[in-house]
Amino acid sequence: MTEGRDRRRRLARGAAVVVVGTALAACVPARPASTSAVDVAVAFYDAVDRADGGAACDLLAPVTVESLEDDADESCSEAVLDGEVGETLTARTGDASGSATVAGRQAQVVLADDVLFLTVSGTTWRIVAAGCDPRPDRPYDCVLEGA
Repeated sequence: MTEGRDRRRRLARGAAVVVVGTALAACVPARPASTSAVDVAVAFYDAVDRADGGAACDLLAPVTVESLEDDADESCSEAVLDGEVGETLTARTGDASGSATVAGRQAQVVLADDVLFLTVSGTTWRIVAAGCDPRPDRPYDCVLEGA
């Protein structure tokens, strides 16, 4: 009789471990794929090419939107298409053959004529910096970047 009770307890504990483990795994958000970082970069440039500042700003990280609006003293949807930022971004293209390098919650996307930096926000990538040019032995120089 004792052997049967011990067996039922072990099975109950095992089932509890499975339920708790499954619940914990469901709470951890999945990091978006590196290919989706490229998709976000390409979608950003598609929006800029269509002069759809609202759609472009929807792909930016909140800190980048805030920084852009503060610097330009206008809404993000206007600022992303105007002035130096707009000139730089409209002169570049969102080549769909880009590649992404992911390190934790950050990604660097290299397109034909631009480098963008992204971060995970919820379950998607958001652009932190765009219009970036490399500088030897120094950080990238980006026309659009969060603080």
